[in-house]
Amino acid sequence: MASSYRTNDGRTVGIGSTVWGVNGQGPFTLVKPDSAPEGWVSVVSADGEDWRLHAPEDITLYYVTARP
Repeated sequence: MASSYRTNDGRTVGIGSTVWGVNGQGPFTLVKPDSAPEGWVSVVSADGEDWRLHAPEDITLYYVTARP
């Protein structure tokens, strides 16, 4: 599994990092999914209610490291 991901704002993040949606949603924490294709990652909302599974390239498209 990839250990790091590039965000839309050009930063490198990894499992346990906090990110925000480019639309202002968040914060989310990057989590290693229990079962998913290699390199995929989940983002989980602070309250744990919203889990989203993403391909590695999705992090670049949809997430940033600072709240927009």
